[in-house]
Amino acid sequence: MSTGLQDFSGAYAKRFQEAAVIEAEDRGKLAGVLADFADDIDAVSRQAVEERQRISDHDAWKQREAQRNAFVQASGGGGVGVAVPLWEFVTDHEPSTTPITPKPLTAAFHARQRPHSAGGDGSGKSSADPTHLRTFVSTTRSADSDADTELQRLQTAWSSFKASCSWAVVDGQSALSGFRQYLQHNESDCTWSEHVASAFEKAGGAGVLPDMVLAVATNGRTPPVLDALFAEGLTPAEVAKRWAALGLSKADAPALRALPQSVLEKLGNLEGVAYWARDAANRSVLGLRIDQVQSQLATAQTGSAWSGQYGTPFQQQIASLEKELKALLNIEATLGKKGEGARSLVSLTDDVPPLAAVSIGDLDTADNVTWAVPGMNTTTADMSSWTNAAQNIYNQQIVAAGEGERAVISWIGYETPGETTVLGMDKAEAGAEKLAASVHGLDAVRADGMPTTNIVAHSYGTTTAGVALSRSDIHVDRFVALASAGLPDAVDSADDLHAGEVYAGQARNVLFDEGGKGDEWATVGRSFSHGHHVDPSKPGFGATTFGANGGTAADGTTTNPVLHHDPLNADGGGYLDQNTETLYNVGAATTGRKDKLTEFDPTPPTVRDQWLLGVRDPDGGE
Repeated sequence: MSTGLQDFSGAYAKRFQEAAVIEAEDRGKLAGVLADFADDIDAVSRQAVEERQRISDHDAWKQREAQRNAFVQASGGGGVGVAVPLWEFVTDHEPSTTPITPKPLTAAFHARQRPHSAGGDGSGKSSADPTHLRTFVSTTRSADSDADTELQRLQTAWSSFKASCSWAVVDGQSALSGFRQYLQHNESDCTWSEHVASAFEKAGGAGVLPDMVLAVATNGRTPPVLDALFAEGLTPAEVAKRWAALGLSKADAPALRALPQSVLEKLGNLEGVAYWARDAANRSVLGLRIDQVQSQLATAQTGSAWSGQYGTPFQQQIASLEKELKALLNIEATLGKKGEGARSLVSLTDDVPPLAAVSIGDLDTADNVTWAVPGMNTTTADMSSWTNAAQNIYNQQIVAAGEGERAVISWIGYETPGETTVLGMDKAEAGAEKLAASVHGLDAVRADGMPTTNIVAHSYGTTTAGVALSRSDIHVDRFVALASAGLPDAVDSADDLHAGEVYAGQARNVLFDEGGKGDEWATVGRSFSHGHHVDPSKPGFGATTFGANGGTAADGTTTNPVLHHDPLNADGGGYLDQNTETLYNVGAATTGRKDKLTEFDPTPPTVRDQWLLGVRDPDGGE
């Protein structure tokens, strides 16, 4: 037991020590009870011998007495010959006729329960060296194995004694069952110690762990402090307050790996929890899910091949697993990509494919935070692509304003629309709820030192952001709309958005078959949608517009034109590609460098498009 206590401190060390005291006391009591029981059995055994001897002696005496009586009767009652039997009548006394009462056998022992909970609300910390705990477990189990052998010997001996000595009176015998109970409690101590050791090993070895982590590891259920954190109906501000009460810091991030997956999944997506903790939780879940999906996929593929069923349901299952795995691996690769700003995984849902958000830069300390909100057909299966766009924003902010504490969130936190739903509002309204929740989460975590906040949205992302910013309970400092597929019809002007400043960037509008000459899709969304027709780049809307068609900025920077609706394009002509005029302006707008913005100089449609639209005659005249 002393080995396990080495380098063990905190509430869980106290429980370990208390259990050790109870174990030692019970062991001593058990030994005493068994020793007394053995003495009593020996005494009863001696009494049994004495009783058998008494019975035998009395039987022999009765036989002699009968012989004497027969002799006297045969002698007629007189004569010299009668003297000897008469003398024996006087000298051969009858042995005791009183049976010996055996000493009642009593052996009472009950092993006491041992404390394994740290008590309290789980907000403390404990330290341990898992190596010492493993040594304790090994030593204890070895000793208990020998003790179990001895217990079996005692049980066999007791059964034999009862069978051979039914004369004995058993007044109560709980010592042997108590012995078994004692060994079971010892095994519980070992299992508990193994769970504690495993928790420390998952967290990297010897060190310090929050008691809430150990509570889950040892008891298999969340302690009150986590139950309170996960209570339904809490606002992000209430969550943040309860999280702060735990007293955890970034140094505790490795400790969170010891929590079970179900707890980590909640923690990683809970708005109001510090972002370092969410990152640690989500990274652990990501690794676990990759392993699980790979295993499930291998099983499904094996089952399909073995059964010869390459259609449904095996192929449907395989296709779903492959889709999920592709996204998970892409998220993992995105996190591992090196560049300016450390990356963290601040959300990861269990959808297929999952929704996720990767932050470039530290959200817990950044002075400037930007949400990058994507449009149609953006999923985590290509997380790396949208995160490349977010990285370009991050890098351009450095160019615009110099080094500083900033973060850009590659936010694929909503289910973006496909071709059949992009003209409607359902995806935008559902996504707006999640975007608003994310903003509220930052407000709560950074309440003591709010950073400047920006939303940069592209295409249908502007529709989603527009719905979110129409709410009275949300506010950001700046909103930048790129290639807008149309803001909600209820948004009549920039003043209807809860943003300190509103910006819009729109490249030349071309028809859908002229990609490479301008934005071929934004006007389709604005013109043919059901509920999002508003063009924020129009003069009457009230946004600050900026250039998108290439040129030279006031500071001498030469920029490229936007040639596609895409955020990124292989030819470098996407809205957020490096060196484009829109990226240059996004960097300036989101860092407060309004003085650097280039002027909005709308380029008219191509000659062909003007002719098709009836604004130019075939001969080139107006």
